[in-house]
Amino acid sequence: MSQIVDVAIVGLGPVGALLAALLGRVGIHTLVIDRLDDVYPLPRAIGLDHDIMRTMQNLGLAAAIEPHVTHYRPTEYRGADDQVIARFDSLAAPWPQGWRPSYMFDQPPFERAIRGALKDLPTVDVRLSTSLVSYEEFAEHVKLRIRREGGAEETVSARYLIGCDGGASLVRKTLGVELESLDFDEPWLVVDARVHADKLADLPAVNVQYCDPTRPGTYVIGPGNHRRWEIMLLPGEDPEAMSTKDAIWRVLRRWLKPGDADLWRAATYVFHALVARRWRKGRVLLAGDAAHMTPPFMAQGMCQGIRDAVGLAWKLQLVLHEKAGDTLLDSYEAERRPHVCATTESAKRLGRIICELDPDKARDRDCRLLAERGDPPAVQIRQDLVPPLSGGALMSNQGAPAGWRFPQPRVVTADGDVLLDDLTGARFRLVLAPQFEIAETPAAMSDLLIRLDAVVVRMATRGVSRPVGAQAWEIVETEGVLAQWFERHGALAALVRPDHYVFGVACNTGSLEAVALAAAQSLHLA
Repeated sequence: MSQIVDVAIVGLGPVGALLAALLGRVGIHTLVIDRLDDVYPLPRAIGLDHDIMRTMQNLGLAAAIEPHVTHYRPTEYRGADDQVIARFDSLAAPWPQGWRPSYMFDQPPFERAIRGALKDLPTVDVRLSTSLVSYEEFAEHVKLRIRREGGAEETVSARYLIGCDGGASLVRKTLGVELESLDFDEPWLVVDARVHADKLADLPAVNVQYCDPTRPGTYVIGPGNHRRWEIMLLPGEDPEAMSTKDAIWRVLRRWLKPGDADLWRAATYVFHALVARRWRKGRVLLAGDAAHMTPPFMAQGMCQGIRDAVGLAWKLQLVLHEKAGDTLLDSYEAERRPHVCATTESAKRLGRIICELDPDKARDRDCRLLAERGDPPAVQIRQDLVPPLSGGALMSNQGAPAGWRFPQPRVVTADGDVLLDDLTGARFRLVLAPQFEIAETPAAMSDLLIRLDAVVVRMATRGVSRPVGAQAWEIVETEGVLAQWFERHGALAALVRPDHYVFGVACNTGSLEAVALAAAQSLHLA
């Protein structure tokens, strides 16, 4: 007799593991398989942002990964004559999501922390050294054939199958979904090294994009003594030959010589910009690299995949708990695909700046950028490059802030200051400004909150944060983040989704009722 689960996930990389954790913590029976027997031991992704740190906080894992992250340093773009032609930095405190906007991290311990959490979830079944052989979709389930390393096969029935199995995804290929090219394909050598302590001070103190037409490259500062170089391969260079130790040290001689560092990992890649033409067919969905690949110039590759997992998890929860119709899952692609495409376009624009090989065009580029941003160039904020959601399960007739992330302030409690999510959890929330009393909530919104198992959060101006009911909190913030947000948007109430995106806002009782009616329709509530 085959095993029966709610969700089967193929691929236990960071996206598959986080999706399994998010589903398992709300009691959804999840099977996740991976062909490897352990975490991949070498670094691949290196950047994450406050969205992902907030998700780790929600899973209770922030403390476990903090030793393996470091804050993202400012970035300089250096032109053809080594002049600074652009500068990027992160938002200053107070940070709107409660965390520094950007980090660099070591991927293996990050993944181990998530896998460790899976062991404590009784509804999550992890199978390592196990591969997907094939699958077939039926009206009410998907039947998977899986094979263990020794050759033993079994079948599993799942209500939904999620392909998190990377760029070569068997799930996507079986689905018959093609990848659409977004017109970026450049060959690069990626080198990770552990630099000896006495040489660290000789390296740049900031991240650098070398927009040098003779050899474009990237230098980034990881945790501890971890440094990464990404070096563009020039026309005619053989990727295999460029991966040898002699070739690696030749391209690193601008910064290091042999004996200054231990090479950790070196690999050649073609940096792609690709997106699946469809992300859902029936009971099969795609996430992470199975659905999209982006150049690394904004450090958004893994971040985009984790946003997929977070956005999909709460929708699967509503559907599997029979609170919403299956049609809600259509909003996953409607939200995530345009967001991924827009973010990838921003990464491509940065990549085009860096990858210019024509010396004359490179100097024209430098002059243009300095004319636009000044000399020395004004600082641009990295987070401004990541767009809001533009469709899907949002209040469609509202502009901003619907589709933007809702802030997470620090709040006062009797036991000290904490972040808001530590009180409310990552769930649907109705957040009210001090001028709005909970008792004024219209019946349509009260009914919606019950159906969504939501919590009400009302801001107060003094005292300490405290529960004011089974599903309600009164909070006092420490830095005015929420007060400024409500004032900026002219709102008195905000309905916030479990992935922290704003569904819609209201400025009075009547418009709050409209938000409730729109949410019931947009979420396809049962």
